Amino acid sequence: MTAADTERALLLARVEDMVARAERYEPCVGPFLSPREQYYALQALKTSATDAIWFLFGGYPESERNRLVLLPSYLVTEEASDWVAVFRDAFPELAAEAVMVLAIEGSGYRKLMHRDYLGSLLALGIQRDKLGDIIVQDDFHALVFCDGAMAKYILQELRSVGSDRVKVKATVVAEDFHAERRLRPISDTVATPRLDSIVSSLVGCSREKAQDLIGAGSVELNYEPCLKNDKMPDEGAIISVRGHGKYVIQSVSQQTKKGRCRLLAAQYD
Repeated sequence: MTAADTERALLLARVEDMVARAERYEPCVGPFLSPREQYYALQALKTSATDAIWFLFGGYPESERNRLVLLPSYLVTEEASDWVAVFRDAFPELAAEAVMVLAIEGSGYRKLMHRDYLGSLLALGIQRDKLGDIIVQDDFHALVFCDGAMAKYILQELRSVGSDRVKVKATVVAEDFHAERRLRPISDTVATPRLDSIVSSLVGCSREKAQDLIGAGSVELNYEPCLKNDKMPDEGAIISVRGHGKYVIQSVSQQTKKGRCRLLAAQYD
């Protein structure tokens, strides 16, 4: 069994436990999940026989990292349609602790990127599944969606991001909050539209190194681990490379006169 298989099995076991608790009329909030983990969890729930209410909750409508929430079936009524609102009304304290928002402000000494914020938070010993989306608003400001207990810890302990001093405060976002995700454009030519060639271009490594990353399970295509070097990503595909970042493929055009393909992509800051 691969590491990915083990992680998936542990996730599904956790979902089964949450279902059992919800059927005992206990509201359950799971950890923050990646899009791939959310897919596996929802597939398991769709094939289960539970009457529990389940939905994803990340703090705003378009959140990428979300917590799985299961509520007792007795909350189902003809009027109920917005399950987040039902959750907040029925269990206000639990809902408030499920996702809190922190505003982080740099001093202006240096530009801060997503990896700077994430790295500094993980350096505090915080597990990734306690953190939701990190929205970089500009070069010196970001919003962090996180577990309530972790929010209190971050407020107390986070004093720097990267090499810059920062200020942290609790905040709230509007119900219709929209995250403007910053993208860094990438334009290059690749020998072939295969995954290994594209990954080589995106992360700036040799094709052999890209094949090693793919073989090690460090590359996800549309949030699924992909071990096929010759996979051809479609336009709009999301490629994540562990330790390097996340990218969106905008286009891979026909071959140039030199026999190469033009790649247009973007990296999420």
